[in-house]
Amino acid sequence: MGEKVMVDFPGFITRDSETRHLLVGDDSHVLLSNSIIAEIYRRLFASLGYDETGRIIYESAKKGTYQVQKKLIQSYRVTLKNEEDFSHRISRLPLYIQTYGHGKGKTTKRGKEFIFEVRDSSVANSLKDIGMDKPVCFFLAGFFAGMAEAYSELVKPASYSCIETKCAAKGDSYCEFRLSAGES
Repeated sequence: MGEKVMVDFPGFITRDSETRHLLVGDDSHVLLSNSIIAEIYRRLFASLGYDETGRIIYESAKKGTYQVQKKLIQSYRVTLKNEEDFSHRISRLPLYIQTYGHGKGKTTKRGKEFIFEVRDSSVANSLKDIGMDKPVCFFLAGFFAGMAEAYSELVKPASYSCIETKCAAKGDSYCEFRLSAGES
């Protein structure tokens, strides 16, 4: 048997039947709320500026997501048979963010790129009032890239990057992300 991997989850987890958001059955657990995330963004923008904030959040989300997902893949003994299985798994990423209340999404594949359309991005909606004419959903972009890298190792390891090309915080009707494979 392989090494056991611990995964921490709050107790008494269930889902709201309408929104499908995760719910916790008692108040002894803290879930990271969208308002907390928005406040972190605001403080980082004020102290570090746009570019450095974007870099830190994107790289942190990408690395953290990759590490956690890799452990989950090992724990649940996830396998992918081929590139088609990989593409199917990646196309489902917007459903994962919807589960946690970060927006509602869908995926389109254009050539080798995955395009994620996210409506009601919690970060973008929370930061509309700051009047920034730039994308702000660095966390989601990092999440998408980290997930893709973790799953790619099951088929054909590759480095992934994700950029936000549209953002509701700057007035677009939805947020759009382009996920691309680079050199491994």
